[in-house]
Amino acid sequence: MFQSFLKGAKLRGWMSRSDCPPVIHECKVLLDCAYSTLDKINDDVILRAWLKHAPGVYYCRSSTHIGNSLILFYSQGNRSLSPVPGSIKYIYESEGSWHFAVQRQWSLATIGTDPYAAYPHFPVKLYSSALEEKLESVRVSWVISHFARWAVSHEHVVILSLCKVSGYDVISLDDCLELSSSQ
Repeated sequence: MFQSFLKGAKLRGWMSRSDCPPVIHECKVLLDCAYSTLDKINDDVILRAWLKHAPGVYYCRSSTHIGNSLILFYSQGNRSLSPVPGSIKYIYESEGSWHFAVQRQWSLATIGTDPYAAYPHFPVKLYSSALEEKLESVRVSWVISHFARWAVSHEHVVILSLCKVSGYDVISLDDCLELSSSQ
């Protein structure tokens, strides 16, 4: 793998030189379009495959890394509402700030009460396995954490907030909300 990395670096360096033949330089343009993590749609919006938010905190679009695309966020930035789980479909920069285009996880309002609500020390919630088709624009500052999603059937998933996971200690979502509001 290291040898491949070195060969790729040498090739990119050679293609960037001013004495590179024009035919090879055209190949560089095609390779940059095919393998770049940045896609420029127009002059106002830039798409990315991933975004480093803080040391050790990465957000990815679902087509890049499904686990790093699962986020809990405040809808419209309203911290008085409960956080909503969703999956990042796109990461884009617009007007100097980063945003996510997110598909929400469908809630299970039809089943009535959540069977896991009876276990306060097991902070999971039951949701539908389907995602909404509609995309919602979410600012990075509205995100409180990643979450883990486990399929318990074809129709249901269990969601666990990964807010402030440290070793084997998992802080409850309520404690996580207190921490995020105090910062």
